[in-house]
Amino acid sequence: MTMHTNGEVKSNVFSRHNDGSDMTVLVVDDDPDILDLTSTFLEREKDGFSVITHADPTDAIEQVDQVDVDAIVSDYDMPSLNGLEFLEAIREDYKNIPFILFTGKGSEDIASEAISKGVTDYLEKQTGPEQYALLANRISNAVEQYHASETLKRSQQKFSKVVRNSTDVLGIVDKKGEFKYISPACENTLGYKQEELIGECAFDYMPPDDRQEAMNEFFAAIENPDRGPTVEFRFEDPDGGWTIVEARGENLFDDEFINGFVVNARDIGELKQRERELEQQNEQLQNMRKMLSHDLRSPVSVASESLFLYRDTENEKWLEKTETAVQRMDEILDKVATLSIDDTSITDTETVELRDIVSSVWDTIQTKGAQLHIQDSKKFEADPSRLKQIFENLIRNAIEHSTGEVIIKVGTTNEGIYVEDTGPGIAEDEHDDVFDSGYTTDPANTGFGLSIVKEIVVGHGWEISLIEGENGGARFEIDNIVFQPAVYN
Repeated sequence: MTMHTNGEVKSNVFSRHNDGSDMTVLVVDDDPDILDLTSTFLEREKDGFSVITHADPTDAIEQVDQVDVDAIVSDYDMPSLNGLEFLEAIREDYKNIPFILFTGKGSEDIASEAISKGVTDYLEKQTGPEQYALLANRISNAVEQYHASETLKRSQQKFSKVVRNSTDVLGIVDKKGEFKYISPACENTLGYKQEELIGECAFDYMPPDDRQEAMNEFFAAIENPDRGPTVEFRFEDPDGGWTIVEARGENLFDDEFINGFVVNARDIGELKQRERELEQQNEQLQNMRKMLSHDLRSPVSVASESLFLYRDTENEKWLEKTETAVQRMDEILDKVATLSIDDTSITDTETVELRDIVSSVWDTIQTKGAQLHIQDSKKFEADPSRLKQIFENLIRNAIEHSTGEVIIKVGTTNEGIYVEDTGPGIAEDEHDDVFDSGYTTDPANTGFGLSIVKEIVVGHGWEISLIEGENGGARFEIDNIVFQPAVYN
């Protein structure tokens, strides 16, 4: 070993002794004969032992600073420094080098004090060569333990550097799920300091439904070390909230260094939020596609058929209907560019006249012989284009679900407006279901129209309900509309 000026110890023993090859042993004793005997017997007992001897402990300290020494064997009773004083001087710079007190002056007091000062082993001198075989074994064992300890320390330092800079939480739990170790990242990710979680059972921080799945995967991996489960669960934070965690586990109980179940965990709360947002966006796109398909179907049909009639008759009436239908399609496409079906907020409002809105809608619908009766009319604030969607869907719904000539009445109540038809009506137990997306009694339809109506109604701050009409048909009432006062000339 060599001493650096900053007080750190550099050891070269790993490059020379990991394979059990040569060891350098320093033996210190003020008796030259003992030194000679000890040196000779040790080198005979163990192949690869290289023994350096010193009679003066002071000189021996300088030797340790200059030569890579793997172990020190020292007598106790020496004139310049006794064995414990020599040990104390060595431990100032070399905290862990194996130091064996080999003395003929043994006592319980000396042994106790030697242990308190960090002696590696204590052995009383005996008579006969057998004592040197025992000493050689003690030296070998001490050096092997020292090497193992240093290897473990270096592994721990390397491990600590890796986990200290990782944003993931790295934990080691025992077979009961209790934390033996958890990395510093736990404070940022889970809200706890390391010392708050050591000894705690990880499963106690999970809600019951998550806990059972995590425990099943954990104990399955205990039984089968080749199983490396990945589990998602919620982990309770100090404030009672939940952190959504994804954890990957590996059974390393057979690893001498780890001896536990390693868990690599990360907070996936933001990832889950992004997934939900993407799902919502995809759903909105699907809804938009359905809305376009549904709302454009009628004006496209009117435009196509009116254009056919114009070409056949050259009657300007059909050309005007074509233009009206095309304008309506343009309105729908403009709205799609700025408003999704799931966005129920309505901001682009103006004063509208009920009669004008309903009449313009009637011109873009295939009426199939149906009759429109506008009972009365009032003015109120609404988004004209979105209001047209309401009437397009309600009127078309009445026409498509009726046979023969159907009469559609539109008018006002004290609370709002209504659309009533003379069709077959809708069963009372289905009145609430009709506004659900996908609800339809006709497989040829999308079942999307009335859900669009409800979205727009809610967006205006209104309410919609379905009741039975006077003649048994369907009556849709839209309430909470604030009408403008009538102006009399």
